[in-house]
Amino acid sequence: MKKMHSEVANRYSLSEQVRNYILKKIATGELSPGDRIVEARISNELKVSSIPVREAIRELVAIRVLEYIVHKGARVREVSMSETIDALHVKAVLEALAIRLADKKLKRRIPELRMYLKLILESALRHDYIEYQKQNQLFHRTIVEASGNQILIRLWDSLAFVVRTRSIMDYLQIVDPYEVAKEHEDILRAAESEHTEELASLLMSHANRLVEHLEDQMAVNKKDVTDS
Repeated sequence: MKKMHSEVANRYSLSEQVRNYILKKIATGELSPGDRIVEARISNELKVSSIPVREAIRELVAIRVLEYIVHKGARVREVSMSETIDALHVKAVLEALAIRLADKKLKRRIPELRMYLKLILESALRHDYIEYQKQNQLFHRTIVEASGNQILIRLWDSLAFVVRTRSIMDYLQIVDPYEVAKEHEDILRAAESEHTEELASLLMSHANRLVEHLEDQMAVNKKDVTDS
């Protein structure tokens, strides 16, 4: 009986690793909306059997990160603009909560944040929006990880794929991406100074500027449909 429990625990540990691996590939842009999740490829990349891969895929389908198409398998789900807005609202709240939970622990992650900030600014100057999104996600996830709260991290990860939508990529091309990138400098300074509430407020404002743009864009799109 003890051996059986151990096997089950190991299996679920593996499926969690696979789930996080798939989420990371989505969050960094290696997997885009519409891309198929090939079980054999994931198994080969992680050197695991197909069982934990299938379990991870089922879980990601259940939380609507992936969708299952009969006879075609699982693929990364397309996301609407309104869902992107909803995700950004929740993501901002989670990050503010992470800051409050992290408290002094965030100080240890400052070197990582500095490195990601440098890469964010460099990619913004090059107008490399895919790399910008990748480094931006890593910057914000580092903050969330500092909370040490695994449930919070898991919820944040489940939203990461939503904020890599086409509408956000379009936003970076409309605005000055370097100016948006520089907002992370204020976030880093607040983290270095251990100003918890200021940092939480900056993260909320950072997300809200993007939300306002998307809401304006939705209004324009709706008007265009009505006029036509």
